[in-house]
Amino acid sequence: MFERILEVLSSLGLTGVFAGVFLEAIGLPFPGSALVALAGVLSKQGEFNIITVWVVSLLGYMLGSISAFMLGHYIGEPFIKRWGRYLRLTPERISKAQELLQKSALAYIIGGRFIPTIGNVTPYVAGISDISIVKFLFYDMVHAVLWITTFLGVGAMLGNEWHTMVENQWFKWGVIGGGLLILVYVFRDLFPIHIKNRG
Repeated sequence: MFERILEVLSSLGLTGVFAGVFLEAIGLPFPGSALVALAGVLSKQGEFNIITVWVVSLLGYMLGSISAFMLGHYIGEPFIKRWGRYLRLTPERISKAQELLQKSALAYIIGGRFIPTIGNVTPYVAGISDISIVKFLFYDMVHAVLWITTFLGVGAMLGNEWHTMVENQWFKWGVIGGGLLILVYVFRDLFPIHIKNRG
């Protein structure tokens, strides 16, 4: 399976890396971290130049972030009402995110973008809020450098040993557990559980 993924990524080249990272940055549910790590594996194998991959990934991430910020800034609430459900942008989540952003823009943007779902809505929330685009882009670039360097580096360090890791039983159970958690999160609104107060 992973051999096939590497073959596809190798055939798509840097264009595939750029597109995947762009989708991650704009907030769509795309496994951008895994993509960058796999690009690191291919770099170790000599398929890509790791510096070029790093630069292309950074460009894709920043372009995606700017696009999401602009959508939030210029379209704002109408965009959220129409398309927010696809990004799980509920009014409650937007309100909570704005509170966190006001408390510490640096921590929310740099740290928050590492957290699933929070990271997806961050550029939209920043666009809707009063934060300047210069400040947002500076913090977002710091996050992007940390994110890309981390996952690209992990992939490069694993290199040809990646298959040993994925064949490990603990890794497989971790993937299964993570997948189940994602499913529970995604579909939790379809099966609400009401806990009654007793006495």
